[in-house]
Amino acid sequence: MSCSIASRFSALLGVYATRTTYARLSSVRFYAAKKGKKARSAAVSIDHDIADGLVDLEKLKSNMASTVTRLQLEFRDKITVEIKPDILHQVKVESANGKEKFVLGDIAQIKLSKSMFVVDLSRSPELVPQAAEAIKTWNTDFEPIMSGHVISVSIPKVTQEYRENLVKMAKSTSEQYKQSIRKIRQKGMTDIRKNKKGKSEDDARMVEKMIQQLTDQFCGDTDLLLEEKTNELLRK
Repeated sequence: MSCSIASRFSALLGVYATRTTYARLSSVRFYAAKKGKKARSAAVSIDHDIADGLVDLEKLKSNMASTVTRLQLEFRDKITVEIKPDILHQVKVESANGKEKFVLGDIAQIKLSKSMFVVDLSRSPELVPQAAEAIKTWNTDFEPIMSGHVISVSIPKVTQEYRENLVKMAKSTSEQYKQSIRKIRQKGMTDIRKNKKGKSEDDARMVEKMIQQLTDQFCGDTDLLLEEKTNELLRK
């Protein structure tokens, strides 16, 4: 696949994932609203004309939306009781000196045999210790065992304790993504302070309210995804 085609495919996948996320989340938001949850403050209209010259509101919103989509994909692919053959392929591996980074699926042959992953690093045997450590870090319930250039990873039994550990992982992951959304908010607020010279103070305050509203919205979306994932993980 050429680079240009791959880039277009990745872009389309991102758009599709984002649309899928918000088509589903919009119905959940509506349900939550019907339950009588009060907004912390009156909603403001997102006005790009007012924001023009102060902050790139469209980019800020897109970055927040992409963050929620990445959380959804991580919940789907990583934090799950359903073990998939390609679940280890995206594990990030660093070289011993930390200067090079690899994706496990690119440097190893990974097979799922019954209740065990077999990771063959015969092409990169020097990375076996780093790969084993990366797998353990990626999922603390996995116990990699090294033997020459092969790493064996037993798949843990799906016990209640295992499910509860996954819920803890989901909560921690969700909070990390909320922090990312807050960092996007902070950058937007910084941009307003830098660019508000010669602008109306009322406009600057209004755009700050817009950014806070978007932050609350997307952080709320992470909470909805976490609630859904928790229910899924604890369902027997």
